[in-house]
Amino acid sequence: MFLDNQMPEDCCGCAACSNICNFSAITMKQNAEGFYYPEVDKDKCRDCGMCQKVCPMRDNYVGQTASPVIYAARNHDENILKDSSSGGMFTLLADWILKQKGVVYGVAFDEDYYVRHMRAETEEEVLKFRRSKYVESDVKEVYTHIADDLQQGRVVLFTGTPCQVAGITKYLKARRVNTEKFYTCDNICHGVPSRKLWKDYLDILKKKYIAPDDEIIDINMRSKKISWRQQTFDVQLKKGNIDNIVSEFSFNKIFQGLYGNRSSCFKCHYTSYKRPGDFTIGDFWTSEKAGLTFDTESGVSVIFANTQKAETVLNDLRESADFKEVSAKECWQPHLEYAAKVPGNRAKFWEEYLSAPDKEAVLRKYIKGALGIRIIRFLSPFLRKTGLYGFAGKMYKLIIVKKRS
Repeated sequence: MFLDNQMPEDCCGCAACSNICNFSAITMKQNAEGFYYPEVDKDKCRDCGMCQKVCPMRDNYVGQTASPVIYAARNHDENILKDSSSGGMFTLLADWILKQKGVVYGVAFDEDYYVRHMRAETEEEVLKFRRSKYVESDVKEVYTHIADDLQQGRVVLFTGTPCQVAGITKYLKARRVNTEKFYTCDNICHGVPSRKLWKDYLDILKKKYIAPDDEIIDINMRSKKISWRQQTFDVQLKKGNIDNIVSEFSFNKIFQGLYGNRSSCFKCHYTSYKRPGDFTIGDFWTSEKAGLTFDTESGVSVIFANTQKAETVLNDLRESADFKEVSAKECWQPHLEYAAKVPGNRAKFWEEYLSAPDKEAVLRKYIKGALGIRIIRFLSPFLRKTGLYGFAGKMYKLIIVKKRS
């Protein structure tokens, strides 16, 4: 049985296997760290092999070459830029889909700030998909809805991590759904933190720092209230203010420490310029190096057109954004070439965290991350500004990544 032989690092949690199973033999179950893994009911399993067929971890793009058309891009609408994590290009893609009377699937907070994939048919509904959410999204509920929309002739855009994009694409292919009107956008992903850590973090804020008669009304994991290059984790309350608390006890810092990331993220199969999506989107951090002539202070996206239909869409958006075609070298980022490295004391973190009655104390203990992570955080702004970011990243790969692999 395929799933019996899997290690935790072999599963990205995309739920393609549980959705494709015609015998309801596979259920996604949460482990102690808060990540979901498939559990097989052997009495129901018929060894049909469909779970193998749709698993995105059976593919590996690392080291493969590709030549996408790459752009630095910036939405002309300042209001959209202000409310977006980088250059506001996702909103333009989503708007294009809606104009085709299509449907958009993206990541949003629900009413409890649980992170999940949702469906949108209007501009107002799409708004909740803006901004980065540094938590593993619950994607399992949207598979059948996407298939149904496509079978009804709707144009569909799905956005997510590369492994999620690969999982849904392979699922649709296995179901023989026509994907001519299916558009996918993967992000340049650094890994996905645990939903358990996120829930515990929110519980700490609510129980210790937020008054009983107050409530959270908005969370922005990448607020631009200072600047695009100096983004902050922001929690807005109905009455009070906890800016000082979330500044020093920020979930983003927990994410950047990498202790809470899924095991498969440290062996990511999609750190490459070859991508599973039609589009790839992220921040264009090295904008100084590319000689951009448009304003970059409010944010700039890097966007790949990996397929001809993606290039056709971007051509339709020329009047709504600034575009400059750039080289792979000019837009280089570490996670286009190699995965984040697992912290040496990750196992120790989880052992302490799961047994500790005071979860906040453990999070605060580890929030700074390992020494190497702290050095990278400190140097990154300088390296980007001086154009040495790519060189430093490649030296890191040569000296550190190869040593650990």
